[in-house]
Amino acid sequence: MLAADRPPPGFYAPDPYAVTWLWVGLAGFVAIALWYGWVWWSTREKPVVVPPRITADRLSRLRGDYSRQIDAVVARVEAGETTPRRGHQQLSVLVRHFVQEVSGIRAPTMTLTDLHASGGRLAPVSDVVAQLYPGEFSPAEGTTLAGAAAQAKTVVARWT
Repeated sequence: MLAADRPPPGFYAPDPYAVTWLWVGLAGFVAIALWYGWVWWSTREKPVVVPPRITADRLSRLRGDYSRQIDAVVARVEAGETTPRRGHQQLSVLVRHFVQEVSGIRAPTMTLTDLHASGGRLAPVSDVVAQLYPGEFSPAEGTTLAGAAAQAKTVVARWT
C-alpha cells in the first residue's frame, strides 16, 4: 500500500448511523403527519344531517311522552322530591331534546344566545328556555315552575 493511500495516523473514519435512528426519524415524521391529519379531520365543518320526515303517528307519540314527562317533573317538584332549580333544568332538557328528536336541530347543545340567534323556528324554544334560565341559574330558588311548564307543553303540542 502506498503512503498516499493510507489514512494519516490518528484519523478514524466516521461511524455510520445506526438504522434505528432512521426508523425513529421516519416514525416522527409519520406521527407529525398523522397529528395534522387528525386536527384537520376533527375540526372540519361537519355535514348537516337532515333527519327523515317524522310520521304523524310518531310525532303524536312523542308529544304525549314529552307532555307526560313535563307533568312528572312538575309533580316531583310540587311533592318536594326534587328542588325547583333541578325541575327548571329538567324542563329545559326535555324541551331541547324534544326539538332535536322531532326536527334534528341540535338544541340540547345550544345556549340561549344561540337559540335567539337561530331565528323564527326556534323562537318558541328560546322563549321557554329564557323563562327557565332564572330558575336554573339565579342564586335564590324562588321562581315557580308552573308557568314555564305550561309554556313548555305548548311548545311540545305545537312543534312541527
